[in-house]
Amino acid sequence: MKIKFIPQNVEVDLDPDKNILEIARENGLDIQSSCNGMCSCGDCRVFLKEGESHVLSPSEKELNLIGQGHYMDQRRLSCQLYCFGSVVIDLSGQEDKVQAGRISRQFLEKTQKKSAEEACSMQDILIEDDEDIKKLKG
Repeated sequence: MKIKFIPQNVEVDLDPDKNILEIARENGLDIQSSCNGMCSCGDCRVFLKEGESHVLSPSEKELNLIGQGHYMDQRRLSCQLYCFGSVVIDLSGQEDKVQAGRISRQFLEKTQKKSAEEACSMQDILIEDDEDIKKLKG
């Protein structure tokens, strides 16, 4: 039994004791998850393209996060998706989320300051240099 991840075209062995989020991460595939798989954020949604008969229906907890739209588009929370047969999982919707997460982390790393006095925010723009502040207050 296999799990195929598209569009990456990666096929891995199924471990029925692990969810899709765990399996993907173990195989170097990024899936965004703010809650780290605790079923509280909804970020880890993936599309179940094939193999609906090889997964359990969403739990009440999962449906509370994803709503009834699941029945229209087959999106599931990867942290809640356990498989007992071959499936195809589409991670296309995850690519933008993962990239946005990387950009956010890079931004935070660049803008971290030792103290609040070292940075000044004016109209949601981070000002790092005192000369810039003087020009704006001008």
